[in-house]
Amino acid sequence: MPDPTPPSSLVAVRDRREAAIQQLADSFAADVLSLEDFDDRVARAHSATTVAELDALVADLPAAAPSKTTALVPLAVDQSLESNATKRRLRSIFGNLERHGAWIVPDTLAVSATFGSAVIDFREARFAAQTVTLDARVFCGNLEVIVPPQLAVECDGSSIFGNIESHGGNAVADPNRPVLRIHGSAVLGNIEVQTRLPGESWGDARKRKRHERKALAASRRAALPPRRDEK
Repeated sequence: MPDPTPPSSLVAVRDRREAAIQQLADSFAADVLSLEDFDDRVARAHSATTVAELDALVADLPAAAPSKTTALVPLAVDQSLESNATKRRLRSIFGNLERHGAWIVPDTLAVSATFGSAVIDFREARFAAQTVTLDARVFCGNLEVIVPPQLAVECDGSSIFGNIESHGGNAVADPNRPVLRIHGSAVLGNIEVQTRLPGESWGDARKRKRHERKALAASRRAALPPRRDEK
């Protein structure tokens, strides 16, 4: 009578199965696998009994690469910057206006776009006050406000034949971090708040969020036990 499978082999198969399923989920999120192929391979991974079977299951897939990370700039209030943080009024009239990089943010900021566009980027900004009030006025133009994920944003306002949209990262207000309060008015124009990582473009942000949603869905599907007809 053959000896039972050593416990160490069972552990090895279990660990390799978890790694293979994670690789399948990553490949599905990166559009390497279709939904049908992903489901089929996950079912085979659950029924595999050897490490060799699991290795063969993912042999044609790219090796898991370290995820692209973009370091967030530490977000804090530096009161020593108050002397340099004068109230600012930025205007765009029949033109384009951009403010980005490590600029100093005052406690009050007014931005207007009239027949023009403006981009205000807070991802690398330095804050001199706990609460920053942004008065945004748009007439026949567009204003894009870009914030890092850890910045709490409160947005309200009114629009007439226009839009005010806030896609903030739902960061919770923290006593040790600044808060951005936006009061907007859009007439025949748009005000939009977007959350992005430093250095991330609009397209990169959309792709990252889409892959994050797919990876989350794939992980949930992979965690489910196989259906009876797949055993």
